[in-house]
Amino acid sequence: MTTDAPSTAESLSAFASAATAAAERRAALTALITAKVLPKQADDPAVAEGRAHLLALVFAQDAAPEHRLLAIAECIRLGQVVKRWAPEIAQQLRPAFAQELPAMQLLTDADDRLNLARACAQMSAAWLPAYLAKAIAEEETGEKARTEMMAALLARSPDLATALRELANAFQALRPSTEDPGETAAKRLARTLAALRNTLLEVELDAGDEPGKALYEMLALPLSDLGKPQTEKVQIDLVREALLTVHDIVRTRISVVADPQMYSVVAYCRRLIGSTSWPKELNSPLERLITDVSEALVLLGRQGQCDQALLGQLDVLCSHSERARALARDLAAKHPELPEDVRDWLERGRMRVARQASESAIEAAASNADASIGLALQAARRARAVRDNLHEPLLANLEIYEPTMAPAARELLDRVQALAVQVEQAASLRSLDLYGAPGEEIEMSPKFFTVVGGTPRQRMLVKQPAIVRKRPDGSVGDVIAKGIVE
Repeated sequence: MTTDAPSTAESLSAFASAATAAAERRAALTALITAKVLPKQADDPAVAEGRAHLLALVFAQDAAPEHRLLAIAECIRLGQVVKRWAPEIAQQLRPAFAQELPAMQLLTDADDRLNLARACAQMSAAWLPAYLAKAIAEEETGEKARTEMMAALLARSPDLATALRELANAFQALRPSTEDPGETAAKRLARTLAALRNTLLEVELDAGDEPGKALYEMLALPLSDLGKPQTEKVQIDLVREALLTVHDIVRTRISVVADPQMYSVVAYCRRLIGSTSWPKELNSPLERLITDVSEALVLLGRQGQCDQALLGQLDVLCSHSERARALARDLAAKHPELPEDVRDWLERGRMRVARQASESAIEAAASNADASIGLALQAARRARAVRDNLHEPLLANLEIYEPTMAPAARELLDRVQALAVQVEQAASLRSLDLYGAPGEEIEMSPKFFTVVGGTPRQRMLVKQPAIVRKRPDGSVGDVIAKGIVE
C-alpha cells in the first residue's frame, strides 16, 4: 500500500506551523522544493513563517542539539533554493556560531551534514578548524559532506601544515565503535586524503612548516594507537591515497619538492604494506613520485647541491635498489649541464671522500693553467694540420728548386710534429680535450658555447671549439672555457 504525497497546501501548512516538529518541517521543505513551489512562491506568508520558525529553532536553548543543527542546515538549504535570501540568512545565522556547535555527527543524514558544513564554510570562528577536523574524522561515508568540510577547513587554516595537524589530532582522538577500529580508521583516512587532494588543487594555501611531518603523523599516530589494517585492499587504498597526496602537494607547492621530509610518509607506507616490494597496484602513484624526486634532484644539482637524503628516496620508492641506482645514473647521463661533482655523485650514489687540503691546493693551482693548455692544444692541432698538408709538396718542391733549404724545412716540420705531440700529452695528463671543430655544424648548448652574430638555433657552426675536461669513461665533463658558434 502506498501513501499519497502531501499536497502543496499541506506542505505549506506544515512548514509554516509552529507546532511542526523539526523532522516534519524538513520533510515539508523537501516537498515544496520537489513540487517547485520554491523559489516561485518564496514571498508566500507561509514560507516566511516557516523560515522564521527555522531561525527561532537555531537559537532555542531548550531545543535538542540535533534539532538546532538541523535548523541551521535547513536554513542553508532554503538559501540555496531562494538564492536572494542566502546573504541575509547567513547574516542571521552568524550569532549561532559565537560558541562551538554540537557534534556534526548528531545529524544522521549525510545531506544534512553537507548543508551544515556549508554553513560552517560561511562563518569565521576560532573553534571552527578543530570542529571541522573532528567532523571529517568522524564522517563515515558522506563524501560530499566530507569534501565540503575539507574545503572549509583549508579556507580557515593559515597553511597546509596546520590543517594537516588539525586532522592528525582529530584522527588520533578517534575511537570507532567497530570490531576493527584500525581498519575503520584506515578507511576514513583514505577517504579524507581523497577529499584533501580534490580540494588542494583548488585553493591557494602555503605549505607551512614541515607539511611532510604533519602528513606522516596524520597516518602513523592514529594507526599506532588503533592498530594497523590487516586487509590488503584497505592497506593498498590508504597507501595509494597517501602517495598521491604527496605527489599533489609537491607539484602544487614547489617549495617542498626538494625537502626529503616531505616524502617521510612514503617509508611509513612501505612498512604498512609489510612487503619487501611494492604491490603492482601502486605502480602508477610510485612512478609519479619517482618523477617528482628525480626533478628535485636535477633542480638541486643545477645549483651545485647534493642531498643524500633526497637521493635515498629513490631507494624507498623502488622495489629494488638496483633500479634506484640505475635511475640516478640515467639522470647524470641525461643532464650533462650538471656540475661534474653532482653527476659523479649521482653515478656513484655517494659523495667522494674530500681530498686533503694540500692536494686540493695543488689541484687548484694546476687548474689555473688548464685554459692556457687548452688554447695551446687548439694552436697545436691547427699547426699539425697545416704541417700534414705542407709536408709532402713543400719538401718535394724544395728538393727540386732549393735543395739546400730542404734539410732545414724538414727539421722545422718535424719539430712542429713533436711539439704537437707534447702538447697533446700535456693536455691528456690534465684530461683536457676540445669539443667541436671549426666549421663543424653542432647542436647548440649554452654549457659549451657562446653565440655571436645572431640568435641561438638548435644547430650552429663552430667558430672556436670549447675546452673541456674528459671524464674517466671518455665522455665530456666540465667546461674549462666556452667555445664560439654562429
